Amino acid sequence: MPSESNKRIAKNTLLLYVRMFFSMLVGFYTSRVVLNALGVVDYGIYNVVGGIVGMIATLYGPMAIATQRWITFALGKGDREFLKKVFSVCLSSQIIIAVILFIVIEFVGVWYLKTYAVIPIERLQIAFWVFQLSTVSILLTIINVPFYGAIIAHEKVAFFTGFAIIEAIMKLIICFALCHSPIDKLLLYSILLFLVSCLSFMLMQIYARKRFEEAKLKLGWDKQLYKEICSFAAWDIIGNLAFIGYTQGITMLINLFYGPALNAAAGIGAQATNLINQLGGNFQTALNPQITKYYASGDLENMHKLIFRSVKFSVYLMLIFIVPFFYEADFLLQIWLGKVPDHSVAFMRIGLFVCLFVAMRNPLTVAAMATGNVRRYQLLTNVIILLVCPISYILYKLGGVPETGNIVLVMMLCGAFFVSIFVLKDLIKLNSHFFSRSVIWRIILVTAISFLIPSTLYSYFEEGWVRLFVLSFISILVTILLILMIGVDSNERQFILNMAKNKVRIIYKNKH
Repeated sequence: MPSESNKRIAKNTLLLYVRMFFSMLVGFYTSRVVLNALGVVDYGIYNVVGGIVGMIATLYGPMAIATQRWITFALGKGDREFLKKVFSVCLSSQIIIAVILFIVIEFVGVWYLKTYAVIPIERLQIAFWVFQLSTVSILLTIINVPFYGAIIAHEKVAFFTGFAIIEAIMKLIICFALCHSPIDKLLLYSILLFLVSCLSFMLMQIYARKRFEEAKLKLGWDKQLYKEICSFAAWDIIGNLAFIGYTQGITMLINLFYGPALNAAAGIGAQATNLINQLGGNFQTALNPQITKYYASGDLENMHKLIFRSVKFSVYLMLIFIVPFFYEADFLLQIWLGKVPDHSVAFMRIGLFVCLFVAMRNPLTVAAMATGNVRRYQLLTNVIILLVCPISYILYKLGGVPETGNIVLVMMLCGAFFVSIFVLKDLIKLNSHFFSRSVIWRIILVTAISFLIPSTLYSYFEEGWVRLFVLSFISILVTILLILMIGVDSNERQFILNMAKNKVRIIYKNKH
């Protein structure tokens, strides 16, 4: 991998982690305040309503992915005129999609909300207005897709770091308002989040339009280009249906069989694991544009190296924190929330393994998207994940526990990951045997031993701060040593050690 790309990826990754840790600190505080202010039932209602809107709105996702891919591909080719054309066509497409989805959400979403959603009758009117505000917020997100895609493709990560700080400050203000509100707290919470969405919409547009020459509010149409983008997006619809199944689909099944209280537990588990998910996601956000650009320039060798490293290091970065989070889930949730809803710990623990498989598969999906030839990949991989909802429904009907849907999801994601490797063998000439030997087996060994060693400490100490600190320190140290000893090859090990030495040297010079 070229030195310049390494430096840019390292810089972007560092900025993304600064952004993540700041958001995480604020998120821990605000989540507890919001749960206590709204109560378990209203918190569950918000998750259900958001799930209904999100389930329908994720159908815009294929065009969002297509937009980002084409903008990144155009940058990789270095064709500025083509880049401008791609942006204008994508902006026109997103506006059309926003209008269509608004009509669909208003008819289908309201019908489901009033007919099937399990919501106390006295909260139904408030739930309706929460639904409307959530709808407009998601429409603003849809229109902003080309601007977001341009920022990611240009790798302007510093903007997202500053943007996250602004959003975090706004969330703190929301918490203060909730604690001192004389009006309905659920309604106020939805209104304030809607205002944050409006602010995000404006800031992203202003930044992109000032920094990138292609990001102008200019609508355009190119029949051939639109046909190519739509063809790409059409096959990605399968992927988005799969995404709906393992996010909003499971949320709605839990609501159908167990009610809003269990939705609150699932929502808490999802929020906790989302922080872990960001560890791998931030690293991949820094690498993804480079994967597409390498393909656009025909450099498959460096593309393969970057895919291997993206899979390994995404998992390892998450694993360092996943092990102590898994063992201390109950105590951490008590610290975070005070009173922990039933089943939240189980949802969180299963969600940690969902994070691992999602992190492993994402770089492979980006590689497939880079080629533009996604038909076979989408059919073979996402059809497996589409089975999550029907299998979960059957198991719930047979008396399955609330966590059943997430357990099924882990199994399906595992299957989809191995099928992804098989498809990429032909699509980008990926060496599946080398990938299995240098990536998969290393991950399995590091993960298995990392979980095994702290189990003794967990049973030896009583729950409390002492066990939290001792287990966390030992598990993090053991995981890092395992990564360096068996998780990476000699070149990667030397790269990590050199980077660590440089950081220590810089810190030492600054102090003296």
